[in-house]
Amino acid sequence: MTEYVHRIDADEHARIARFLRAFAIGVVLFVLLMIALFVTADRWLRLISIESERRFIEPYVSLLVESEWIDSDPVLQSYVNDIVQEINAGLDNNWDDDFELRVYVIDSDLINAFATLGGYIFVFDGLLEAVDDENSLAMALGHEVAHVHHRDPLLGTGRGMLIQLAISALSGNGMDPTAANVSSEVILMSYSREQELAADELALQLLHKRYGHVGGATRLFDIINDDAESSELEEFLSTHPDTDARIERLQALTAENGWTISQSVPYPDEVRSALQD
Repeated sequence: MTEYVHRIDADEHARIARFLRAFAIGVVLFVLLMIALFVTADRWLRLISIESERRFIEPYVSLLVESEWIDSDPVLQSYVNDIVQEINAGLDNNWDDDFELRVYVIDSDLINAFATLGGYIFVFDGLLEAVDDENSLAMALGHEVAHVHHRDPLLGTGRGMLIQLAISALSGNGMDPTAANVSSEVILMSYSREQELAADELALQLLHKRYGHVGGATRLFDIINDDAESSELEEFLSTHPDTDARIERLQALTAENGWTISQSVPYPDEVRSALQD
C-alpha cells in the first residue's frame, strides 16, 4: 500500500501565507479595537440613557422579585425609599424628571447596599440595624445614589463585558448567555477606588445638604473596622475596600469645607419596631 504524502506547491504555500498574515492582522486589529473601546468607554457608554439601562436590567430584577429573595417590612421599604428619593431630588441628574430611582429593601442580616443598572438600589436590613440612626443610613444611601448619578454601574458593566468579549473571542470560548450569568455580572459588581472615593465625596455633600452637618458620615466605616471579621460584613468588604483611607478622606473633606458634626437623628419609633420584628 502506497503512503500518500501531501506536498505543498508554491501557489498553496502562498495562499496559506496570505491567510496567516490576514489572520494575524485581524487579531491585532481586534485587540486594538478592544483597547480603544475600553480606553474610551467612559465617553461612549454615557451616551446610553438610564432608561435604556432599566429596560435591559428589568427582566433580571423581575426574576429576583419573583424568587422572593426581595422581601422586607413595608415600613422599612417606605422609610428607605423616602430617604433615597429626597437625596436624589437634590441632584442635577441628566435624565427625565419622571424617572425615579427604584429601591428594594431585603430581609437579610448582611450589612450592605448596592446600586445597579437603571437606577435600582438594593438595601439589606442588616445595614439599617448596624448604623442605627438616620444620618448614618442617609450617608450609606447617598453613596449608592452617587454611584447611579456617576453612572458607575453602567461603566463597570460595560468594561466587564468588553473584557469578557475579548477573552471569549481570543480563546475561542463563547460567552455564557444564561440569565444567571448575566444577572450576576450586571447586578453584583465592585467599583474602582476612584469611583468609591468620588461616591463618598458626593454622599458627604448630600448629607450636609440634607441635615446641615455631617454627623454620621463615617459611622458605617467605624462599625466595619470594629468588627471586620463579622460574616455579615464579608460581602461589603469585598466590594468596598480601603475603609481607613476613606475615613481619612471624609475627615479631610469635612475640615476643608468647615462643616460641623452634630447629633444624628434617631430612627422613628415605627422603624425601630419594624427592625425588632
